[in-house]
Amino acid sequence: MSWGHKQTVYVFADDNVWKYAKKPLMENLERFHFTTENESYFELKRAENIEQFYKFNNLIFFCDWQSNDQISEYVKKQLGKQIEPEIKRNSVAIYPKDNLWANDQFVLFLIGDNERNLLTLNLTMANNIFELMTNKLKQRIKHQIYKTPIYSTSSFKNLAWSAEIPKNYIRYKSDKNFTSFLARLRNKSDRYFSVYSEKIDKATFGREWLKIKRAEISWKYYDEDFFKEKEIKLEKYNTAEFNGWKLSGRWQNLKYAVGGAFQSFAFYDEKSQTAYLIDNSVYFPEGYKLQSLIELEIISNSFKLK
Repeated sequence: MSWGHKQTVYVFADDNVWKYAKKPLMENLERFHFTTENESYFELKRAENIEQFYKFNNLIFFCDWQSNDQISEYVKKQLGKQIEPEIKRNSVAIYPKDNLWANDQFVLFLIGDNERNLLTLNLTMANNIFELMTNKLKQRIKHQIYKTPIYSTSSFKNLAWSAEIPKNYIRYKSDKNFTSFLARLRNKSDRYFSVYSEKIDKATFGREWLKIKRAEISWKYYDEDFFKEKEIKLEKYNTAEFNGWKLSGRWQNLKYAVGGAFQSFAFYDEKSQTAYLIDNSVYFPEGYKLQSLIELEIISNSFKLK
């Protein structure tokens, strides 16, 4: 089994490459997600001793094909025959490898036919590198979530929808248009997964509807939670199941002097002429909330209409 924290990335690079690659790579992978504070997706650490770090769970290797320095030579020995034709053809390559030296390990090789092209690859493919790392993070969180059995489809027999909700989420509140589940464990965040539905005309649905309804249901069902306009983000959001909107940001509650992070997804079902709002809320004053938001988004993406 691989070692280390799932959001720590160890980087192997020769000195001259690291000198120029470090800053853009850190800005890329340590980008922030705003919850109640700026939380980094990943923390980068340089690793120099291959024998000491090769079994950690997130590794990035930089390789300059022209270099004879230690790290580049090591990568060429590991991958040389299988990738040399591509390097000659394309000048650069990105090779992701799962479970190379340990189970649950993700290794990313960034290779250039010279130092300049390698450093350019680090810049031009930044979003691809970030996506590869975050996808692996989400896979690990999803694997952890579904170690717990989920509710059977019969549990949703009186609802127009179903979702893959682990049984450590217990039913919290329910009425005609609103159903909520809560996961509460010691030393972990409180995580709320909720679904609100309302029959409306399609013309009424949109980003403003999401913002207004999220404010209404959080005040009503979460005992006077609210958000400020300056602390939210609205954006389009698409999945395999629906196209709609995402609202995310920070919530507050003056009644109890607490706060947390939330994200809400909204879409419109033309067949039933119904708008749906899937709401995720996290309360965890003692610690970080990003992994909980990712967990809730994974559950939200399992939402299906019957």
